[in-house]
Amino acid sequence: MGADNPPPTNDKEIDDVYHDRNLLAIAYARAIKLTWGRENAGWYWHADWPVVWVDTPVGQQSWHVTPDLEDVLERSSLEQTEPAGGYDGHSRTLKNCRLARYITGSY
Repeated sequence: MGADNPPPTNDKEIDDVYHDRNLLAIAYARAIKLTWGRENAGWYWHADWPVVWVDTPVGQQSWHVTPDLEDVLERSSLEQTEPAGGYDGHSRTLKNCRLARYITGSY
């Protein structure tokens, strides 16, 4: 017979995957802040969603994260502020190219 509380599986629902991604975006922004300075990372509200952003040597990158992570953002060392000069208009493709360039040190 099965247990009332079966052990967890490695299967993830899409919401779990996005939650992991959102936490990684926040952690990445915090690491950028600690590495490059407080003016290089933060978060702000856009259309009822928090946006986490970083400004690195390869350019700006940003991610909308779910509003339920507001508490995590507020308790992080990230400041609630927009990037200097505002959002630079990067597309998802450009953001990911910039992220890959940052990861590989191609800047």
